[in-house]
Amino acid sequence: MNSQSELNLISPCGIYCGECACFKVKDHPELLPILVKHGIKEEQLPCPGCRAVDGNCLHLDARCENYICAEQHQVSMCYECGEFPCNKLLPALDRANVLPHNLKMYSQCYIKRYGVQAWIEKLPELKKRYFTGTISYGMGPLLEGE
Repeated sequence: MNSQSELNLISPCGIYCGECACFKVKDHPELLPILVKHGIKEEQLPCPGCRAVDGNCLHLDARCENYICAEQHQVSMCYECGEFPCNKLLPALDRANVLPHNLKMYSQCYIKRYGVQAWIEKLPELKKRYFTGTISYGMGPLLEGE
């Protein structure tokens, strides 16, 4: 994939649609029953990513407010906004153990500094540290053996 097509799979807030089961179902049909069980309609799949559907994420009951906000501020990524960082990107403990939303702020900063391609390459490690790392004061999330 080239940088522009990869950017099209990154929501303005920094969630990577390319890793979403709704996107991946086109290559992994075994995901279909799981998605349908969670209320996603089969005719909506595969999702091409939030930018392609103008922020109408299948996981939301309405158009994504982060997407609308980025559009209103005429930015492609939230970090480009004059109001960055804002409360829409503020981490919260609620479901942090299962949702990648607390990675948004870190993702925005990483993309700004290193670019889309470097972030996509680093994302598996970032998610592994986020979901399985152990916090050590002053050292961030450490993986077993570090």
